[in-house]
Amino acid sequence: MQTILIANPKGGSGKTTLATNIAGWLAGKRQRVVLADHDPQQSATQWLARRPALFPRIEGVPLDAAKRSVRQLNAQWCVVDSAAGIRGDDLRGEVRTADMVLVPVSASAFDIAAAERFLATIAEWKAIKEGKLPMGLVAMRVDARTISAEELDAFLRGLDFPLVAHLRDTQVYVHCARDGASVFDLPRSRGEQDWEEWRPLTRWIARHIARR
Repeated sequence: MQTILIANPKGGSGKTTLATNIAGWLAGKRQRVVLADHDPQQSATQWLARRPALFPRIEGVPLDAAKRSVRQLNAQWCVVDSAAGIRGDDLRGEVRTADMVLVPVSASAFDIAAAERFLATIAEWKAIKEGKLPMGLVAMRVDARTISAEELDAFLRGLDFPLVAHLRDTQVYVHCARDGASVFDLPRSRGEQDWEEWRPLTRWIARHIARR
């Protein structure tokens, strides 16, 4: 089982949006996917509860599930929506079990400052420092017309980690959250623009899994 950890200690950074849509993409590729919701708010679990039965299946994993029970689901992929505020040993434990880490960062001064502290901390961890654990950055809720988007882009491109994708600020994600859908469940007329934005991210995931 390959594990993708979505991590950023700051609440509201876009972790659940990223996690649910990655899970939706993988499920749409006929992969067996579990979505592990480690955030006490349980937003990803609520999203799964709203997911229509006709959509590609994604198994939910409760907050208190043991690792053995996750393995028994015989999934090919586990997408982990980590908790807001995760730090220290809890964060190390999540990172230790991951095959790759994605860090969503939104376009605000508060998010940039929080991401800077977080990335400075984990950059010193051995697996990441030595390049053994792939880690990528995803710019979230980007409105390319704004100064804040330019500031976010300048910040992310100045880091040692790859900027994998920019995901636009759109009501499409709000509607998907409400309906238990991912952008990959949408008809082409509604989803094509977002599919194109996701293409660098899905290719990054596929490329790094192929190397392992």
